[in-house]
Amino acid sequence: MMEDLAAIPEAKKSHKARKLLDIIMTRGDRAFGVFKQALEESGYGHLAELLEEPKPLVESELHHEQVASEEVSEGPLKSLRLCLQPYRETPSAKKIIQGCRLMEKGAEILNNSGYTDAEGLIKIVEGFMLQERLTARSYERFLYSPDHLGLDRARLAELMTSQLHHNPADSTCLFLQGALLPFDETRVQEMRKVADVVVQNGEDDPLHKYLHHVYCVLGDSLLNLYRDSPSCALPAFTSALMHKRDYPTAVHLAAECSMVLSPPDAIEQFRRYLQLAPPCDKRVHWAHYFLAILYSRQAQQEKAEEHYNLAVQAEEKRLPTSVMGWAKEVAQKVFS
Repeated sequence: MMEDLAAIPEAKKSHKARKLLDIIMTRGDRAFGVFKQALEESGYGHLAELLEEPKPLVESELHHEQVASEEVSEGPLKSLRLCLQPYRETPSAKKIIQGCRLMEKGAEILNNSGYTDAEGLIKIVEGFMLQERLTARSYERFLYSPDHLGLDRARLAELMTSQLHHNPADSTCLFLQGALLPFDETRVQEMRKVADVVVQNGEDDPLHKYLHHVYCVLGDSLLNLYRDSPSCALPAFTSALMHKRDYPTAVHLAAECSMVLSPPDAIEQFRRYLQLAPPCDKRVHWAHYFLAILYSRQAQQEKAEEHYNLAVQAEEKRLPTSVMGWAKEVAQKVFS
């Protein structure tokens, strides 16, 4: 493969590299599709075929004992917690399980109070923060899907409206309202407002200890809006790192910005992310795909191939919860 790549004219390499940056989306799942497309266009269909279907999960170096369903406590998110039990000692799985329990507790408070106790909202938002959720689709699914929390949309909206009427600086309600918005300027404005409110409220605010992730949600919103010129998103990730040093999610998202703004910085940041992130973090394989693309642009084929192989290996070790419809299905949507 390295010899074949070396035979590609520099002008053609540059054209393909520029095309990658022109079409690449700022979500890590899009990188999968972009890299697959690049392989196909470069004549490496045999490698692209390896990405046609999600690979089955394999055992990691840890021994994962099977857990019976009756050993896991009941709750609307039981199926999610159950599939993570074999990995429960890993940092990534621990955060997701803990977040599920908080959300389930919050939903219980809401249902038992007839959607009048705002403490339930606080628990749910804390669960989202622990799981480091970013997209409106993810928030929507957990809140309202029948196979997740299955909350009443109208009653939840009524509670948030009532809370904000009595306390316009209720950061939990402001955050949840903003997080459910699509990627647009309104979402950006709402997330800026949330960050400002939390800072003004100080340490007594329930979201103060999660301020780093609030800034990441803000930055990610900007990144999705301005992927061709994402410099406006960088200050948000800088703020996130000021509130939580070496926060892996912020480092990864900043690196996505740098792919367009400064590829050498992006390489350094992705490598830093890989030093900080737990092995099962859902962005590990994305980072390796990004590094493969970046090294390919610099005509460092050996490093590009190395990170491509590492990305495939990381995919095999990802948690079951990372298996969403982001492989062949997403690639087809991007390039159809």
